[in-house]
Amino acid sequence: MTYERYATVYDGSGQIRFAVLTAMYLNEIVQRHPVTGRRVLDIACGTGTLLAILAEQGWTVAGIDASAAMLEQAATKLATVTSEVELRRGDIRHIADIMPAQTFDLVTCTYDSLNYLLSPTDLAACFWGVAHVLVPGGLFVGDMNTRHFLAVDWETCLLHEQPGYVQIERSHFEPASAISTMWLTGFIGNDDDGYERFDEIHIERAYPPEQVAALMTNAGLVIEGCYDGFTFQSPCATTQRIHWVARKPLCQNY
Repeated sequence: MTYERYATVYDGSGQIRFAVLTAMYLNEIVQRHPVTGRRVLDIACGTGTLLAILAEQGWTVAGIDASAAMLEQAATKLATVTSEVELRRGDIRHIADIMPAQTFDLVTCTYDSLNYLLSPTDLAACFWGVAHVLVPGGLFVGDMNTRHFLAVDWETCLLHEQPGYVQIERSHFEPASAISTMWLTGFIGNDDDGYERFDEIHIERAYPPEQVAALMTNAGLVIEGCYDGFTFQSPCATTQRIHWVARKPLCQNY
C-alpha cells in the first residue's frame, strides 16, 4: 500500500522540507487573504509536519489522511501539542462523511495531494467536501503540480542516497491522459546488516487550470488567488506548481 513502509522514512528522506516551506508561505497567504478563526483542517496531512507548525502558531488543528502509517507518524509528532488535535483516517473524496459541516476556518491540501485524484469527478467531490466543512467566509488553500512539471521537469530517473536509506524514482508521463506514474523503490538499512526493500507506485494527473477553477466554482467556492507556486505572481507556461486560494461565501451555509 502507498506510504505504508515509506511513512517511517518519509520525513528523513527530505520531504519534511516542503511542509516547512508551505507553512511559511501559508502565513503570507493568510495575511493577503485573512481568516477570522483559528481552526484548520489539513487534508492528506501525511506525517503532520504542517499541522505541528500551525499548532505551535496557535491554531486548533485537525488532519485527514488515507494512510494509517502516515497518521501514526503524525500522532507521534503531535503528541506534545497542548491544544486539541484531531486526526482521522479517510478518503479526501469523502470529507463531508469524516468531518462535520461548517467547522473549519481554513482547509489546506498541499504537496500535490490533489493531483492524486485521477478524475474530474473525484476532484469535484473533494472540493464539495472542502466547501461543506468550511465555515461561511472560510478559506481553502491547495496546490497542484502542473502539466509542464509532470511532463517536462519531473526527471525520469532520480537517485537519493543518505545514511540508512536509498531511494530510486522512475517516472513516465502519458500525454494523452496527462497522467504521470512514478515507481518508487526504497532500501532501508545499512551495509553491515543489509537492506530491506519496499516498492510503491505513485500516480498523479495534471489538470488544466481552467478546469480546476470551474470545479472549485461549481462547488461553491470563490477563487481569490491562482499563484505561481510559493509566489504571488500569475502562473505562466513553465510554472511547476499552482497554489489555489478560494473562499466559501458568507451566504453559503451548506
